[in-house]
This record gives sequence, C-alpha cells and structure tokens, in this order.
Amino acid sequence: MSLLQQFRIPKVQLVLILLLVALSAFLHYPLLTVARITILSVLFTVGSDLLLVYLRKHTLFVPHAAMVTGLILGLTINPHLSWYGILLISIIAVVSKHFVQISRRHIFNPAAFGLIVGNVLLNDSVSWWGVSFQVLKLTPLNIVLFLLLLLPILVSGIRMKRIGSISSFLLTFSILLFLQHQTSPLTILTDPTVLFFALTMLPEPMTSPITLQRQILYGGFVAIAATVFFYLPFDVPDGLLPFLLLGNLAFFKFR
Repeated sequence: MSLLQQFRIPKVQLVLILLLVALSAFLHYPLLTVARITILSVLFTVGSDLLLVYLRKHTLFVPHAAMVTGLILGLTINPHLSWYGILLISIIAVVSKHFVQISRRHIFNPAAFGLIVGNVLLNDSVSWWGVSFQVLKLTPLNIVLFLLLLLPILVSGIRMKRIGSISSFLLTFSILLFLQHQTSPLTILTDPTVLFFALTMLPEPMTSPITLQRQILYGGFVAIAATVFFYLPFDVPDGLLPFLLLGNLAFFKFR
C-alpha cells in the first residue's frame, strides 16, 4: 500500500489529527510532561496490541487502532501518573478489545474501558488534561486550538458516517443540562472535554451503531445516562466515560 493510500485510511487520518492535538499541548504544558505521557501511552498500547496479536495469530500488522487508543489515553490519563500506572491502563484497554468479546466482537470502547477500570484500580481519576484547555476565546491562537479539537468530526462524523450519534448526544446533553442546572447550551456545545468525547470517543466505529436511527438512539441514551449520574447515590469515576461503556453494552446487538 502506497503512502498516499495509507493517508486515506480513516484511522490513519484520526492518528494524525490526535497527534496535532497532542502537539498543541506543548503550548500549554511543560515539554517533558507532554512528551512523557504521550510517548508512554502510545508505546505501551501499541506494544501490547502487537504482542497479543502475535501470540494469538503469529502475525504482525500496522496497529492503527492501537495508535488511536494510545493517543486518546495520552490526552486523558493523569499526566503525572507513574509509568506502571500508564502501562496498566494501556494493557487493560488492549486486553478489553481482545478478550472482552461476544461473537468475536469487542463490546466496549477500549480507551474508555482502560481509563475507567485502570483508574478505579489505581484510585485515580480521568484527567482530560490534553483536551480541556482549548476553551473558545476570541484570540487567534485560541480559535485555532478550538478548531483543531473539532477536526475529528471529519473522520468520525463524515468518513465513518457517525454524525447521528454525535449530533444526538450533543443536542440531548445540552438540553438536559440546561433543564437541570440552567447551564447555557452554548457552554456545553463549546466545552472542549465534551466535544472531544462526542467527536472522538462516542462514535468509535467498532462499538457504536451504523444505521442513522440507531445512532440517534445511542447518542441520546448516553446523554441521558450521563445527566442521570448527578442523582446517583454513589460516586462514579468520571461524568462521561462510564455511560459510554453503558451505551456500548446496551447497543451491542444493535450496531
């Protein structure tokens, strides 16, 4: 496959976009902090995926999906987590794809599964550090950073045709939070963490519905579940990711 053909693969395009997002973090955080968490997350995730596939099938491949997972982990793991904590989360994410399956199809978004299970075991929390500073402000740099965070929709929404899940989640989530807390829908729709979740993690093609009708139901379901968590009598590890996993499970048979 030629280099040009490689660039046409949606997951390769998403890898490049997430790399740009990670590189933009150098403008906001110390160089070594960004480099360390990004490199270790990608290295551990890709290495785990390659090893498991080789042990199971005795073959090597280009792990595009693991690169995407590693970059997502790098942008959301606590950047000060120990190297073995990063390794644990990365391994859990990859193992979930290979072994938490039904009919040889994995159930959960690997990055979300690794973050939730790993952080529970480590008694830590999801940070979203690399995708929380791109707040929309009327300055040239902030506008560029915000637009960069929107780029995944070109892959997840257009190339992978998951615009139904994205729009349904954002619309439902913003309306419900307005009704619950009088939070402006514009605030929700420009929140960088919510946007990264909705554009990159929610519409992951292997764990989200294909048909438009089911996408709309899926996005709405996750949004409703995420707003209900405010009323739960117990704490949850994160305000979005556990409900993504719940949506993955609920819609597994309807993809």
